[in-house]
Parts: sequence; structure tokens; C-alpha cells
Amino acid sequence: MARRKHGESEDRGEGFNVRVFIAYLSSFCILALFAALLVGAVAGMRPLELRAARIVDTAPVVIQINWPPLAAPAKAAPDGAAPAPTTWLPRDEQERLAAIARTALSAGRDTFSRAPLERIGLALAGSGWFDGAPTVRRDRGSRITVDGRWRIPAAVVRHEGMDHLIAWDAKPLPPIYKPPTSGLRFILGPAIGPPRTTSGERDFASPWPGEDIAASLELLALIAERGWAKQVGGVDASAFSDTRQLSIVTTEGTRVVWGGRPQKPLVGEVSTGQKLAHISQLLQDTRRIDGGYPLVRIYHPTVYFDISASASAQTP
Repeated sequence: MARRKHGESEDRGEGFNVRVFIAYLSSFCILALFAALLVGAVAGMRPLELRAARIVDTAPVVIQINWPPLAAPAKAAPDGAAPAPTTWLPRDEQERLAAIARTALSAGRDTFSRAPLERIGLALAGSGWFDGAPTVRRDRGSRITVDGRWRIPAAVVRHEGMDHLIAWDAKPLPPIYKPPTSGLRFILGPAIGPPRTTSGERDFASPWPGEDIAASLELLALIAERGWAKQVGGVDASAFSDTRQLSIVTTEGTRVVWGGRPQKPLVGEVSTGQKLAHISQLLQDTRRIDGGYPLVRIYHPTVYFDISASASAQTP
């Protein structure tokens, strides 16, 4: 029978293993070193930001907003004349948006973090001019550049004596004009006022409520593609709630009763193509889309002129 020698461990598996201890110790040291480096990097970021801010603080931050360009390049201005405009966005709206961006930038002292870029993007997204949030990036030096998809003005909606600018998606844009200073085609007689937030402020994120506005924009988009569009002042939607009909208001103040919306002609009406053919015939005969009459109806197979209509149909 084998005997255990004096001092020999009863279980060799419980003995001290130097190689295992060194392996564990090495792993612990590596983890500790990595943690120290991570803490040092995080702790050092803020001082580096502050130092960079002190170095560049002598140069003011410039916010450059890339304004929406004109559809066609502007002609060069004559010598001595004011520079030709390069954007359709009104000057007062450019100044307002620039002020919004500067206010968002100065809301904190974290110049070199992402926070000011996010504040500028959020503030401009709520301005009513951008389709979604704009892209805000920091360029070389002290320049911040703003790019985005601009919402395009379509018409003005005349409500309570003022012209409210709207985009093609029926969402309001910030400007409000006194008639007829906008220079854009108008929509008359909306059944409902502009959208409002729960706090009563204008809501730029929601379309103008009512099918009459959507139908009017649909007709204006169709008109914009025609050579006779210059004879059109706007669309009268005041009868749409009762009759589902729209009328074209000419620049002479006369009415061309169009009928149902272009994509949904009313039962018994001729097609949209036939209505356009009626207008083409009137142009050929009289050079006017109203045929020279105060009121003309073009939604029947035959064009009807209302010779009893008076000047009461003039644009308000």
C-alpha cells in the first residue's frame, strides 16, 4: 500500500500553479491598462475642446446657409448696379433664418461638440422652410454650413383679408402678405383657416386642412404647365364645399368654371382633357381663356357663356 510522503499535498490539483497565476495576472494588467487609457481619453476630451475653443475663439463663427437657387441662372448685373439675385428666397426671410441659426449656436458654450450643430438643425427644421431637418456640418476654420431640401412656394391662400403662403404639399410657409403683393397665384374662399398647433401658433408641419385647398393646388399645378398660364390669377374654391367645383380666376377678374378637381372629375362632367381642349378652342377663337365673357362654363360637352354675369365676379 503506497504511503504519502511527509509534506506532500493530499490533492495535487490544489497546488499553486505559477503559469496559471501569471496568465491571470497578465490578463488583469491588460484590462486595467485599457480601462486607464479609456478613462484618460474621456477625461482629456473636455480640456482639448476647451483649449481648441480658446485658440479659435479669436475668429468669429460664420454660419453659411446655402439658399435655394433660382431655376435659371441670374444674368450678370451691369457695372455699378446691385448684384443680381441668386435665390428666390426673400431677403427678410434670409435674415430671419440666419438669426434663428445664430441664436441656436449661442445657446451654449460647447462650440466644438455636436450639440450646437444639432441645435441649429432642430431650430431651422421648425422654421417652416425645410422639408425635413437640414444637414449642419462644421467645415474648416470657424465655418458652419447648412444644407437642406427647401420647400417650394406654390400659391397664397387668401384668408381673412391676408395672403398666406403655402407650398405644393399644402403646408404653410412663414410669409403672410397683403393682397396682391405676393406676386403669386391665389386660392380664394378656403373653407377652413390655416393649421394651428395645440398652443394656437401656426403649424408649418401640417397641410392646410380641407380638400378644397388640395384640389386647388392640383388645378394650379396643371395650369402651370400651359402656355396660357399667364392669363390665370388664381383659383376660386369658395363653392367647392357645396358643389365640389372650382373656378379659374383670370387676371381680368373673370371666371372660368372648371368643375371638379382634375384627378376626380364629377359625374356627368367631361374629362380633364376635354376641358383643356375647350380652353384651347377659346384661345384660338378669342386669344382669351374666358372667351371675352365674365363667366364661362367648360365642364359640359359644349361651352356655355353666362352673358348675364356682371363685374361682381372681379377678384376681391
